[in-house]
This record gives sequence, structure tokens and C-alpha cells, in this order.
Amino acid sequence: MVENQTNGWPATAKRMRQTSAVPAPGSPPARTQIVKVVVCQQCGDRFAISHDLAALDPELAERQAAWLADQFVWDHIQENKHRSSVTLPGAQELKQLMSSRA
Repeated sequence: MVENQTNGWPATAKRMRQTSAVPAPGSPPARTQIVKVVVCQQCGDRFAISHDLAALDPELAERQAAWLADQFVWDHIQENKHRSSVTLPGAQELKQLMSSRA
């Protein structure tokens, strides 16, 4: 797991439910913001990619979305269910993964 350089919170992808959750009045402000939504092409499950508010990076979220989509394919090939929450690789880890494939 690679942590965000600003405060240590890793980027995550969490399964989105059919209902939309509204924060309760008086609840603390969110530390993260949804940057991208990824949909599994085979089953339609939706996952929200969230980044820390201090380190929003839409370009990184695009690369993480492509990585996550690949994970969805492998889940279906191996007949595994998608996890409800996935810790996403950081920029450096994605570079290493891409260079190891070449």
C-alpha cells in the first residue's frame, strides 16, 4: 500500500450502493472526495475512487481507474466476488506495475 504524501491516507475505491447516503447533521467533514466512478463492464458494480482533499489528482484517478478495471476482469476470470473496498496503488506503484508489464 502506498500512502498519500501529504497526510498518509491512501486512495481507496469503495463499492457504491443503490441508495445514496446523506451525512447526518453535525457529522465531521469528509476527509476525502470522490474523484472518479468505475463500473465493472461484466456485472455493473460501481466503485467510487476517493482521494484525500489535500491531494486531489484527477490524472492519477484515471490511471487508478484503469488498474481497477483490470482487477475487475481478473475477479471474474477467477470467479471471485469484488471486494467492497480496495486500496489503490499510488503514482509510483502504478509506474512500477506498468514497467514490469513491458
